[in-house]
Amino acid sequence: LLIPEKNAFLRLVVATLICSCYAVVLAVVRPYKRVEDNVLAVATSLALLLLFLGTNWTTIFLGIEERYQGADPADVLGFGKLNAIVDTMIVLVAVALVFFLIGAVVAARRVAKIPTVRLVSTKQPPELSIGTDLTWHLFLSHIWSTGQDAVGNIKSELQLLVPGLKIFLDVDDLKDIGSLEEYIQHSQVILFFLSCGYFRSKNCLREIRSSLEQSKPIVLVQEADPAKGGATLQALRDECPENLQPDIFEKGWAHTIYMRIQEFQRVSLKTIVEAVLLCSPNYLNQTSLPLCVPGEPESQPLAFAKDTMLWASPANAGAQLLAEEIATTFAGLTVSTAEAPGPATHMLLYLNEDSFVSDARLAEQVKQARQDRLKIVMAHENDPDLGGCLFSRFFEVTPQELIADGLYKDLARSCFPGRHHPVSLALLAKDLGATPARSGSVASVSRLSASIAERSSRRFLRRRSSATATTAGDGTGGEATASVDSVEPAASAEAAQEHV
Repeated sequence: LLIPEKNAFLRLVVATLICSCYAVVLAVVRPYKRVEDNVLAVATSLALLLLFLGTNWTTIFLGIEERYQGADPADVLGFGKLNAIVDTMIVLVAVALVFFLIGAVVAARRVAKIPTVRLVSTKQPPELSIGTDLTWHLFLSHIWSTGQDAVGNIKSELQLLVPGLKIFLDVDDLKDIGSLEEYIQHSQVILFFLSCGYFRSKNCLREIRSSLEQSKPIVLVQEADPAKGGATLQALRDECPENLQPDIFEKGWAHTIYMRIQEFQRVSLKTIVEAVLLCSPNYLNQTSLPLCVPGEPESQPLAFAKDTMLWASPANAGAQLLAEEIATTFAGLTVSTAEAPGPATHMLLYLNEDSFVSDARLAEQVKQARQDRLKIVMAHENDPDLGGCLFSRFFEVTPQELIADGLYKDLARSCFPGRHHPVSLALLAKDLGATPARSGSVASVSRLSASIAERSSRRFLRRRSSATATTAGDGTGGEATASVDSVEPAASAEAAQEHV
């Protein structure tokens, strides 16, 4: 409108320049959240630019024919007929759109494989937001002696999983130790890393009290490995001043255990991310926010393509329940509970505090299975309510002949309770030969997760019932009761790392 209609060609030139600049800006700024949207935006801008160029050539072509009678436009433009210009522009636009469409598809697939946190509902990264006058999404409160390495890892991993997440860590952001309360004030969520000595640190207590006084949302991350300064939740609570215990341990704050094995660690990290997102302005109205990470084992619909029979020996207490849980969760697995393996393709060796102690037949069966070259898949129970114990115990109770023969040179999968349990099942299924199902869907993955949770709970109740009966009949008159530590892994993370 700023250029008179009589200068139509000048309008086209200006429009072409503006379109060129807009395409460059789109390519540099990338204003859209999804990569494929940015690629398509640049593609449409390029197509529009080609149309403008075609219109410029058409205008020049017609001007030459009109003003210079007898002149050949081909001498100037390289085209002798108007139709050739139009056809060429159409082909160029089509090629550009196809090229960028392919690029968008490739980019989308590549981004989908990047291990970042996604919403289960949309498979897209969550929208990060932060409250007014706040600087950090998360503040990491910890004691240096037993928590520094762990929280440093938590920060780096969280920022890889959630790009743009702003996290306060003293070694990176602390400028004045006297301003701890101000740092808390400018943080949206506070993470308490619970390890030995945490509640005895004066500065940690300052951070705790400031968080409670300012009514900050809290997420509890527990170090459970004694070798790394960890302890049971009850032991850590006993270190806490009594007047602070109700506000920390009885308010229903999100709680997870810090893991060092990657597949399990991501479950803990997702718990932290969910707690942070639920306290952000964009998700305040939600009570839960299911998250996933591309490639994580628990989100893959697994099945057994080949006939697989898993032998759970009656002499191995607990093996049958775990084997049945795997079989009912992943299609294609058959379980045998006969006295001998028979046609079984694998043997499940379930390791808990009763292994090689409650039934002497187990050692002979394992020995025979190794001689018959029957593949043994080992599962190390970490739930105290199911007889979980440190892996080092098995070097004490396992016959030395089996140890010398290299039984524990193969890796044992850790079986953790709670949110980490689906990962344990998926990893065990993979060890047995399960592969990603060809026809998987979001719905099937959701049903898989629901099935795992349901059967995990059912297995827990049955084993707890069995434990109660055993205790009641052992002549001690005792009664099996659940302690505050009932959902904590019994084995140290270091030992589990060696026998994943």
